[in-house]
Amino acid sequence: MSRKEYQLYTLDNGLRVAHLKISSTLLVHCGFIIHAGSRNDGEIPGLAHALEHMVFKGTQKRKTIHVLNHLEVVGGELNAFTTKEMTAIYAAVEKRHLSRAIDILCDVTFRSTLPDSELIKEKKVIKDEINMYLDTPEENIYDEFQEIIFGDHPLAHNILGTPDSVDLITRDSLQQFVDNHYQYPNMVFAVVGNVSIDKVIYNLNKFLPQENRNITVPDHKKSPIIYKPSFQKKESDFSNAYAIMGVPAFEEDHKNRFGLLLLNNLLGGPGMNSRLNLSIREKYGYTYHVESGYQAFYDGGLFHCYLSAEEKYIDKSIELIKKELKKLKEQKLGKVQLSQAKNQFIGQIIMGNESKNGLMIHIGKGILKHNKAMSIQETIQKIKNLTAEQLLDIANEVFDFENFSHLQYLPEK
Repeated sequence: MSRKEYQLYTLDNGLRVAHLKISSTLLVHCGFIIHAGSRNDGEIPGLAHALEHMVFKGTQKRKTIHVLNHLEVVGGELNAFTTKEMTAIYAAVEKRHLSRAIDILCDVTFRSTLPDSELIKEKKVIKDEINMYLDTPEENIYDEFQEIIFGDHPLAHNILGTPDSVDLITRDSLQQFVDNHYQYPNMVFAVVGNVSIDKVIYNLNKFLPQENRNITVPDHKKSPIIYKPSFQKKESDFSNAYAIMGVPAFEEDHKNRFGLLLLNNLLGGPGMNSRLNLSIREKYGYTYHVESGYQAFYDGGLFHCYLSAEEKYIDKSIELIKKELKKLKEQKLGKVQLSQAKNQFIGQIIMGNESKNGLMIHIGKGILKHNKAMSIQETIQKIKNLTAEQLLDIANEVFDFENFSHLQYLPEK
C-alpha cells in the first residue's frame, strides 16, 4: 500500500498503527504483527512458536475457555502464526465487534499468564505437530534443507523446534521472550476493514496496558550467511523419493528481488504452464509434483527446486531441472515470452491481494520492517520495468547449478 492508501499513526507508547479503510466489506481484520520469530529463539529452538500457542492459554482476567470463546460466539476468528522473522496475533470479526476484537487481542498479547499447567499440556500438542510434519516429507525435507543452507545462521532454526528443545521451554523462558520482544516499538497493529481510524485508536487506548513497559527496541542487525555447498542422500520410510536443491539468494530489500521472483514464477511457480511442470510432468510423466520457490528474508534468501517421484525418475528429473535453469541463463526471453511471464505473475499477485487478511498482514509486515508497505501498484510497476537483459543477468548470478546444495530422501532398500 502507498501512504495515500493507508494511514499510519504512532501512539505515545511507540506502537505504530496502520489502518486501511475498505468500505465494501462487512468484516474487519486486525492484529499485532511482532518483529520476532524463530530466528530470535536463542538457545531454545521453537520458543517463539511455543509462545504463539501459549498466549491463548489464559490471561490475567480470562481463563482459556473464555479466551477461545470470546470471538467464536459472535462468529469471529482469533488466530496466530509464527514465521522465521515475525509473529502475528490477529482476529477477524464483523465490524460492529471491533471493540471486542481489540480487547481480546490486547489481552492475549500483553496479559497472558503462561501457566505451567497449560505449558505441560501444550508441549504435547507441539510435539504432535512436529511429528505430523515429520510424516509430511515435502515439509520435512524443506525444513532440513534450510538447516543445511543456513548452517549456523539464526535462519536455520526450525520454527517448531525439536521434541528435545520443546522439553527445555519453561514459563520463565517464555516470559523472557515476551519481555525482550513484545514491546510497542517492536510491533505494528494493522487494521483492514470498514471502520474509522478514530475507533481503532480509541479502543487501543482503552485496552492496551498503560503501565510503563520496556521501550527498548531489539537491535535487528543483519548477519552474514556462511554457505558451503552440500550433497546429502538419506534413506527414509516413505514410498516415494524426494529431492530438493538450491542456493542462498537475495535478501528482501535487494534490487534484484523482483527479477528473481518473476524468474521463479516462470520456472516452477504455481501455474500448470510452468517450465518445470511442462518439461518433467507433462512431457515425461516423471512426477506429480515439481516446483521451484524463492523466499526472501531480512538478511538473506533461498532459491530452491523440489520434486517427488519414483526413485528411478529422480536423476532424470534433476537433469531436466538443470536443463531448464541452463536455458534461463543462456536464452534471453523474447518480447512475447517476457510479456506473458509478466502478465501471468501480475495476475497472480492481484488475485492474492483479494484476501483482506493477507492484505492486513502485508501492511503490518512492510511497516514493521521498512516503515512502509509497498502497494500493489508499486509492485506491478517494478515487475513491468524488468527487462530481458536484467533477467538473464539474474539467472546467471543465481542459477549456478554447480553451487547448489542437494538433499534427497530415498526409500529404504
